[in-house]
Amino acid sequence: MPDYDPGAPDARRFPRVIVPDEIDKMPVLRFNTGIVTNIFLSRERDDARYFRHGYCYGEPDHLPYEWDQQDFDETHYVLQGRIHVVVQDAAGRSIVLEAGEGEHIYLPAGYTYRLEHTGVAYKFFWTSGPSPKVGVADAPEYSRELRALRTVEGS
Repeated sequence: MPDYDPGAPDARRFPRVIVPDEIDKMPVLRFNTGIVTNIFLSRERDDARYFRHGYCYGEPDHLPYEWDQQDFDETHYVLQGRIHVVVQDAAGRSIVLEAGEGEHIYLPAGYTYRLEHTGVAYKFFWTSGPSPKVGVADAPEYSRELRALRTVEGS
């Protein structure tokens, strides 16, 4: 039987349960002061082909985080607190979306989004797809951290 190589293509592409303790140990990516995420399902670490999953955590007074979402759809399911997202289309028109615990926001590609503070701490589960190519474009060091987890026993 050949040795298992966790770095080989599709080596981590198998059914499994991802437990809260495993998620809590994932590296954190800072979006801005007071707002972070940890990606716990990705191409880098898990060979996920079609989507990414993560938790996002915001402090009551975090600084805004804005992103231009051109090549993937995303959802935010609020687990704790409340989130406030300003949406802008290509013509500059804006709307505001707010969601509380148990509510879900759908954010399709083709818009600019800005996550603003609400005065309360929050945690939401997010998913995006289709998954962009390997690597978080604006955070190459974070992508390297995820890839390095492939070789850690039990990750």
